[in-house]
Amino acid sequence: LTFPIFAALLPLPTVSRFVKYTGYGNAAGLLAARGLLGGGRGDGKYSEEEDTDTEEYKEAKPNINPVTGRVEEKLPNPMDGMTDEQKEYEAMKLVSMFDKLSREQIIQPMGVGCDGKLTPLDETMQQMADQISLHSDSDMELD
Repeated sequence: LTFPIFAALLPLPTVSRFVKYTGYGNAAGLLAARGLLGGGRGDGKYSEEEDTDTEEYKEAKPNINPVTGRVEEKLPNPMDGMTDEQKEYEAMKLVSMFDKLSREQIIQPMGVGCDGKLTPLDETMQQMADQISLHSDSDMELD
C-alpha cells in the first residue's frame, strides 16, 4: 500500500469500507504494523451511509479477492468433472496430510473451549466429554 492510497483511506469512517478497499490481509497488516489493532471508533462525525460503491466497484465486486483486495479472474472449480469416488479420495488425502502435520506438531488443531477461547482440540474435546458425563450423571440421580 503506497502512502497516497493509505492517505486516501484514512478518512474512511467504517471498518467495512476500509477492508472493502484494501482487503482483509492488507488491512490487518497495515494496522498491525502501525500498532492500530486496538479497535473502536475515534471521535468525529461519520456518515452512516453504507452505499458508497461506485459503478466500477459494483462491476468488479464478484471478482475481488477479500483477502488481498485485488481483482482476480475466477478460476475453474477443480472438482468439476470428478466422480464422487475421486472427490472422496482427494478428501482422504487432505485428511491424511492434516493428520501428519498435526502428529509432527507443525500445526495444532484448535477448538473453542467452554470459556469461548481457543484451546487445543484435545482439551476442548475433553471438556465436552466432562460436561456430557456431568449431565448424564445428574440425569441418573433424578431417576
